[in-house]
Amino acid sequence: MGASVLQLSDMVATGVQRAVYLHPLDPTKLIKVLRPAGSVPRRTNFNGIMDRRLPGTRLRQIHKEYTEYLRVMLNHPEPDFHTPIAHMFGFSQTSEGLGCITERVMEPGRQVGETLGAKAAAGTLTPAHIAMLNDTVHRIYASDIRASDMNPNNFVFGQRDNGTGPGPEECVLVDGFGDIHAIPVRSMARWSNRMGLDDSCKRLARNARLHWDAKAREFALPR
Repeated sequence: MGASVLQLSDMVATGVQRAVYLHPLDPTKLIKVLRPAGSVPRRTNFNGIMDRRLPGTRLRQIHKEYTEYLRVMLNHPEPDFHTPIAHMFGFSQTSEGLGCITERVMEPGRQVGETLGAKAAAGTLTPAHIAMLNDTVHRIYASDIRASDMNPNNFVFGQRDNGTGPGPEECVLVDGFGDIHAIPVRSMARWSNRMGLDDSCKRLARNARLHWDAKAREFALPR
């Protein structure tokens, strides 16, 4: 007998390509499901044109994310490795299609954590939040993680379940990792990935209205 299908109903976020739901059985997990092609908003940029003319591009971008997670974890088998990106726990059939199970970054009370973008828009970012963001960015550089879409909505503040309960509050990159570019320059060498990360951080600072110190590779609240 096949595995039971998870019934999804509580959508907590939606991106261009995927929708994110609460896991119906595990409060520490989320499930990402690829949105039907007909529901994806029409975009006039390069990625949007590629999605329409070469539909397989959508799957390639998502495949890159899964591959990057696997690469990072295989390169860091040490039990105490604290990854700055969200953990993935495999796949499951759901009522909305094949879903990727990922960890849920939570605020106290099991609410889904708030994004950097939401906090920036609300003006609620504090020096403590910026310190968490900088810690995450430092670990992204140190682990040579290929993060091609570091937009403010892909960073979430909150706690992760560490097996015995909620861990410390931190900032986690929950989406947007993997070398999704047509020419995978970031995958060629560590130095080329660092150049790409520098550019991504500069763009992140602009979109979140933060100051980016390129030399120190750190963010700061605007003066």
